[in-house]
Amino acid sequence: MKDKYKLKDPSKKYIEVVEQANSLFGLFSRKKKLKAIEFLKSKLIDEDFEVEELASGFIFIGYLYQEIKEYESAALYFNKGYSLGKDVLFPYDSDLKKVLKTFLKASRKDLYDYWRSDFLKRSLYDKKFNKLMNS
Repeated sequence: MKDKYKLKDPSKKYIEVVEQANSLFGLFSRKKKLKAIEFLKSKLIDEDFEVEELASGFIFIGYLYQEIKEYESAALYFNKGYSLGKDVLFPYDSDLKKVLKTFLKASRKDLYDYWRSDFLKRSLYDKKFNKLMNS
């Protein structure tokens, strides 16, 4: 179950919030995804989570915005989440390519350049980050 949340040891509270959000956006409805986004935003603000959980929650919001093609908002939340987790040695994830593309779709070349550079530096502890070399 831990792998599902991309955190080493997510709290029970965090797991419950993510599962509630998942049940809200369910299938593919834009309206449901917007509800899930608002739900997550309120929970992340109102409740006490560890920094890694907050970062993961903001990144999750970024993916939801990305799915409904609101790239500017997605870029904002990806940046917010990765900035919070900047010092976390997280493993490579193939979805990072989507994150970088989202920055470009949002016309945020500055964020694309910054995070691509950051992700590539992470190849010092996880060689898989080198897969982003041509992204």
